[in-house]
Amino acid sequence: SHLTLTTAHFIIGLARHLVHMCTMPPPLALATTILLLSIITCQRNVFVSSYTILGGIDDPTLSGPKEDDSIVTEVLRHFSPPRKVKLRIQTHEPTSGRVSMAGTLWEAAPLLADYITNPASPLEAFQRMRIHEDASSNTNARLQPQPSTVVELGSGVGLTSLAAALLGCRVYATDGSPSSTRLREENFERYASDCPVAPHASMLEWGDAAAVDSLIHNQLLGQLPDVVMASDVVYAHSAREELSRTVRQLCPKGHIHGRVLIGHRWRANPVDEESFFKSFDDDFDREEVGLKFFPEDDYYRTRSMIDMKYPMSIFEMRRKC
Repeated sequence: SHLTLTTAHFIIGLARHLVHMCTMPPPLALATTILLLSIITCQRNVFVSSYTILGGIDDPTLSGPKEDDSIVTEVLRHFSPPRKVKLRIQTHEPTSGRVSMAGTLWEAAPLLADYITNPASPLEAFQRMRIHEDASSNTNARLQPQPSTVVELGSGVGLTSLAAALLGCRVYATDGSPSSTRLREENFERYASDCPVAPHASMLEWGDAAAVDSLIHNQLLGQLPDVVMASDVVYAHSAREELSRTVRQLCPKGHIHGRVLIGHRWRANPVDEESFFKSFDDDFDREEVGLKFFPEDDYYRTRSMIDMKYPMSIFEMRRKC
């Protein structure tokens, strides 16, 4: 693209200038440095704006054209027939005009929704929820087991929670954003009659132990969830410790039948982001979901030239015995 060529030319030119600066008189070198810093600042703005559009960097301080709430359509391909789900999203915050982090459908959510609705998924909590099978061809479809209980953290507009609810799970979709809770409630209401158990949308701040305790005792009636799931929640370094505490509280030591599922889109610093997942390894067995469960799309199956990772991952974790 034009942007890529411009960037390449800029980097080559910068390298040449740095080499020449070594032989410059100090005043000239200082002036050149100031000029280069100005150019870098300009280039950074181009980079960030472009990658924000492409989903590569989620910088909430950037604002673009102010838009009203809009509808996106996702296809849950593993239902028979495939289900089209329309979701209300919010691209920008109405007051500040900034990109709406909580009101956006981020990339890992459709992938996680695809995985949990896949009949080949090895997760027992979803495997026994066969609501999407045709009752006329399966006499057992009307004899459903006790619904699996699912809690989603950072649920956003609610796609993954809705997919689990359409399967027949009892779902509690949480988020710390009031605007996303509003959108989630609207999206759930649209499909409530299609879900054997209507999903619940509620507020929950990560790290709030009292709120998590209330969720367990008041909404889950004292039972720990079968599955804790989340997607695209590791972007903010400042919130990772609180997120980790909440995951551990919902899937505490001894809850060996509980599962944690996290979908993740690798972004600016994969090494730093991976440290979050590795922090669970002392207490959890962690496994990355294989590509055989991913959609047949080159996007999911092309490794990065830089860090040799695929664009997205799903991690399944269970407490060690």
